Amino acid sequence: MDSNFNDISVAFYVSETDNGTVGTVHSYSSKDGTPARLAEIAGHLATIGGMEQPTDAPQVRFACGEWHGAAAKRLFVEAVKLKPGEDGSPRPLELPDSRTEQTIKVESRGEGVYEIVAENVAEGERSRAGAIGKAIAKLAQLDFDEERNLVTFPCKSNHDALLGLLLVRAQNLRQVLREEEMQAGRGVLSAPGSNEEQA
Repeated sequence: MDSNFNDISVAFYVSETDNGTVGTVHSYSSKDGTPARLAEIAGHLATIGGMEQPTDAPQVRFACGEWHGAAAKRLFVEAVKLKPGEDGSPRPLELPDSRTEQTIKVESRGEGVYEIVAENVAEGERSRAGAIGKAIAKLAQLDFDEERNLVTFPCKSNHDALLGLLLVRAQNLRQVLREEEMQAGRGVLSAPGSNEEQA
């Protein structure tokens, strides 16, 4: 439900097209302004998630050519939360930890590998890098090297904007999972085409 626009139902469907695997922002609502709102949400997906818009339709794809379904799902939820006219921007790859005085950073190591680093760790305090890394990996269903705190995209491509978004959400993993349970209980729109499925 898009609480920022007349409570219309919106969905994010994945399909194979001439432009590769794309996600389409869709609604069956006929309320005035719906097409513009769908286009705006697609624009937010590109802005805050680093996705591409291959056509004028409300569609997006990952520049790497692969589809990261779990990450796309969470990105879609964040895009719908932005109000009409609100300027979405990529999240930083560095944030203060919500539970300690530590600063958590996500540093690219190239080829889709990111190291989670904790700074300002007090003496005797445990680094939060491992916990945040695990949470990011769980949210996006990515590989995680616990010894080196490395999160890896299987496509071996960098996704900086996406990691910035996941970093914010990883700090409160339980809340994210609760939100997903609530969304699952609200029902699912039927796909507009037989060859499409929800992200």
